[in-house]
Amino acid sequence: MKDRINSLTPFTQIIVFILIGGISFVLINIISILVVTAVYPEIPTNNLDVLYDNYPVQFMFLYFLPFQLGFLLTPGLIYFLITRNKHSIFFQTRSFIWVAWSILLFISAFLLLPFFELINESITQYLGVYEVLVQEKQFSDAQLVRLIGKNASFEAYVIAIIVIGVVTGIAEEFAFRRFLFRHMLVHTNKLWLSVLGSAFVFALLHFNYIQFIPIMAFGIALALMYHVSGSVWPGVVLHSLNNALNVYWLRNENFPEWMESVHSEITIPSTLLLMGLIWVKYLKKQ
Repeated sequence: MKDRINSLTPFTQIIVFILIGGISFVLINIISILVVTAVYPEIPTNNLDVLYDNYPVQFMFLYFLPFQLGFLLTPGLIYFLITRNKHSIFFQTRSFIWVAWSILLFISAFLLLPFFELINESITQYLGVYEVLVQEKQFSDAQLVRLIGKNASFEAYVIAIIVIGVVTGIAEEFAFRRFLFRHMLVHTNKLWLSVLGSAFVFALLHFNYIQFIPIMAFGIALALMYHVSGSVWPGVVLHSLNNALNVYWLRNENFPEWMESVHSEITIPSTLLLMGLIWVKYLKKQ
């Protein structure tokens, strides 16, 4: 299998891995349905309202896990196994200082989220789609609150931390950074094309276009973290922590006030930190 994939063109390899993800998604979806219906025969698997309100854990196993494990993680892991000893010149493990650089980059991007959301809001208002996208986001958040909010069981909350937080963080990092970003960089040798291209796809597949620019900014930060640190794991850890934190905020409906609007005392230092990090790594030698 390894030799066959390596003999294909770079673009064809991407198509093959997408097909692997699609097939894995279907298989895991079938398995999850069979397991859940065997253990809980009374569950109406096609009635989403009943699943949301009465079977939130089973809902996550049926509708969240197959996509993360099948479509994202499986092709990412296969690509990792095929390429783990290849192209190391692009991703050599760096010293602790560059891991620290990666963490600071993520923090600066996280603190700039309200600023990125303001830009996204202005663009969507100009395009005339702002109200529609806001309604879609409100509906999506309301469904998640039904699933893991205060009225849901503590068990559902814990499973959400694991599935939406940890599993999603691992799956997305292996799919979008370890596979897509690495594949683009190795075969184009163009860092910023690979960073922006993988981040664009990352944001596109979240289907949350009212936050498209913030999600893409996260994708850029995570790709640079992988490139600079030489390891996918700093991104996995911080991505998972970010997801888990959002689950916590949704559960308790207490998103921090500073995330609701732009505050100069946060935006200015975060921007200076981001500019300093970029200068140290990419502009200083020039």
